[in-house]
Amino acid sequence: MANINLTKQQKEYIAVILLVIVSLFIGMQKFKKKGGDDEVFSRNEFNEKWKEVEILEKSTPKGIEAISYVDSKRIPFEGLFDKEKEEPEADENITLPALTFQGMIWSSQRPQAIINNKVYDIGDSIVLGQDQDEIKV
Repeated sequence: MANINLTKQQKEYIAVILLVIVSLFIGMQKFKKKGGDDEVFSRNEFNEKWKEVEILEKSTPKGIEAISYVDSKRIPFEGLFDKEKEEPEADENITLPALTFQGMIWSSQRPQAIINNKVYDIGDSIVLGQDQDEIKV
């Protein structure tokens, strides 16, 4: 014969199964359809809402006014007073004296440059001509 004495775990499984079955039964009874119009999205409700939409569509204006845009080269995020006008400087004709760079001595303790057949150390100045302009090496 079958063992009628159930263990604690078997009793818990049976209780859970019965709870699920009862909750399904209650859910089906609670959400049972009462009639043809008792749906969430019934056809009658849809037709009523559609009539409201058609009325709203008739009241909207048909034509849309055209907007004309002007092409401007102005930067839209720049203010009118942000930019200061700068006057262009006049071109000056400057003639630079001829400097002939002939070589450089790197390997010594005192680096030197040879310019216009003369040897210059670092910090020496080159006299450029009658204006007494100087360039530091």
